[in-house]
Amino acid sequence: MEYNDASTGEANEELAARLASDRSNWKEKVTSLVGLLKEMVNLSECQVLMLSYRQILLDKITDFKTTKHKRQAAYDRYYKIKYREYSIDYDIKLTNGEKAAFIRADLSHLRTQMEMLQSHMDYYQECIKTCDNLAFAIRNRINLDDKEY
Repeated sequence: MEYNDASTGEANEELAARLASDRSNWKEKVTSLVGLLKEMVNLSECQVLMLSYRQILLDKITDFKTTKHKRQAAYDRYYKIKYREYSIDYDIKLTNGEKAAFIRADLSHLRTQMEMLQSHMDYYQECIKTCDNLAFAIRNRINLDDKEY
């Protein structure tokens, strides 16, 4: 079970592109929700979409957490393998700090993957907060319209 840093680096580039596309997609969805607040006739559609998007985002966060935990398990396995390699098979005797630095460098692409996943989960959390704020905005919009009549 050898760790291939080059293929992980390529996977990171592909992952970054997919995550950027996903962020752009969600930005458009949330922005369109805000646009629906302008007209009273659109509020029910806005509310339905907001609740639907919120649930989709929660499901995506759960999937990302699962993936991140799998990556963390792989990182831990490879860390152990690399530690043994630097402790036993390496030509020069290294201190624990040097071993840790070498291993972090060796596994940097895998750690980057986990950080990208965490960053995207944080983005989803912020989108959920925006959806929650939209619920209050819808309520306030209804209250304003009721006061006008």
